[in-house]
Amino acid sequence: MQMSGLSSLLQSTGISRAQDDDYTVNDFIVSRDAIASLEKQVNLREIFNRPEADFLAQYPSFIYSEKAEDFFRYYQSRVDVVLDSTTGITTLTVKAFRPEDAQLLANLLLKESESLVNRMNERAHQNAVREAEAEVKLAEDGIVEAQQNLLAYRTRETMLDPNKSSGAIFEMLAKMQAELAMTKTRLAELQSNSPGSPLHSDLEAHVTALENQIESQRSRLAGSNGSMAPKISEYEQLVLKQEFAAKELASTMASLESARAEARRQSIYLDRVVEANLPDKALFPKRIKSFLIVFISCFMGYSVGRLLIAGVREHAQE
Repeated sequence: MQMSGLSSLLQSTGISRAQDDDYTVNDFIVSRDAIASLEKQVNLREIFNRPEADFLAQYPSFIYSEKAEDFFRYYQSRVDVVLDSTTGITTLTVKAFRPEDAQLLANLLLKESESLVNRMNERAHQNAVREAEAEVKLAEDGIVEAQQNLLAYRTRETMLDPNKSSGAIFEMLAKMQAELAMTKTRLAELQSNSPGSPLHSDLEAHVTALENQIESQRSRLAGSNGSMAPKISEYEQLVLKQEFAAKELASTMASLESARAEARRQSIYLDRVVEANLPDKALFPKRIKSFLIVFISCFMGYSVGRLLIAGVREHAQE
């Protein structure tokens, strides 16, 4: 029986945790899926039934039948995976009856493990990109909705920017207030210097007209539902929502680019620390050790048997 040892190190960055990925790959190596993958490439049952095998270790045997469940248990006894939690290094050991068989199975298992890692990478990256694209689509819908709401407001109110319109009203109001102040000054001077002047009634009428216009312009700015104040408030809310939607779109676009950049590089990979070697010495069976174990077991059994027989005979003589 020959044994081939190799080590592999799973490293990951970004979206996955290395130790979790180690366990995933290790579980795959001793799974039925690994058996199915190997059987597509080699005759696995023939490898475990070489002429060099003894009747106890070969497959099938009186311990392992030809049923799939028994073959799965036999396969797990031939393939051993050990993870060192301190170093993060996984050691894979494959036992076979020929050194080239052990090396072949070890290399095939590593190849299939690398394919599994690649599939894990692809699936994780596709999910990340798909989720980022969905977020971008939502952000795009949000900014389109904000623009449509702003357009509907401008169409309904027949003005592009109520802030600019209110600015024009403020400017007009300031001019009228200045004119009112000047007119009142002239009226006061006229009342003081020429109380009976015919211009007195004209200036009073002009003051009244200016005050009415000023009050009218003030009511346009605030004081009723149709004034500029609620219109400005609604407009600013729509503009604020549009700005938020634009920032959200920029943020989701950046996240999408980051997800795509992450997808372009492999975040989980399998690094072979030691390649599968070709054994030049059989490690099993351990003949001397096995002989000693059998000899000592038989001797102890024989001794216990003799003691029991001797005890029975003494009891019979009494």
